Amino acid sequence: MGYGNDMVRLLRPLGVYSFDEGSFSLAELQALGSALDALDEHAQTGQRESLVMTAVGEGLDKMLSLFRSPGIAQSVEARRAAIAGFLRIGGDSFTLAALRSCLAACGVTCWLEETGTVNRVTVSFPGVMGVPEGFAQAQAVIEDILPCQLEIVYFFRYCTWGETMAYGLTWADLGTMTWHAWRHYVQ
Repeated sequence: MGYGNDMVRLLRPLGVYSFDEGSFSLAELQALGSALDALDEHAQTGQRESLVMTAVGEGLDKMLSLFRSPGIAQSVEARRAAIAGFLRIGGDSFTLAALRSCLAACGVTCWLEETGTVNRVTVSFPGVMGVPEGFAQAQAVIEDILPCQLEIVYFFRYCTWGETMAYGLTWADLGTMTWHAWRHYVQ
């Protein structure tokens, strides 16, 4: 008992109280100390869970519930990064770099680019052929983060005939592939 022992240590020099085993004074201080120890434990948990960079459980869940799309990543560090990314967005922070940073912090691996047309951006997924796995969840996060007035054009990359020729594939090689396998082919 931390607080109980501390109170006994502080009050013993006064000589007014009896701290013998079984005494009322000792029992009272031990009971108060036990309650203060429990209160201290709850306060420390509350403090830890109220800060983004130290939260590990309920605090992260409560903070993520404030956002429509809590991000994709599930590890504690990734969830903290997602919350920090969401909190960075606001007011005049809707720059291309800030939006890219926020999307990355939320676990969405994509490339955001302005098209030159007012209120239109493209989103592509580097290194991925076709529609990426988990696209629906990534799309929800992207559309939650980007300003609502932007038209979002999703760009999915597929293998072209020129790339097929550059890979050195022949008609015979393609004959063993399905159409889907060829479109998503990466060497």
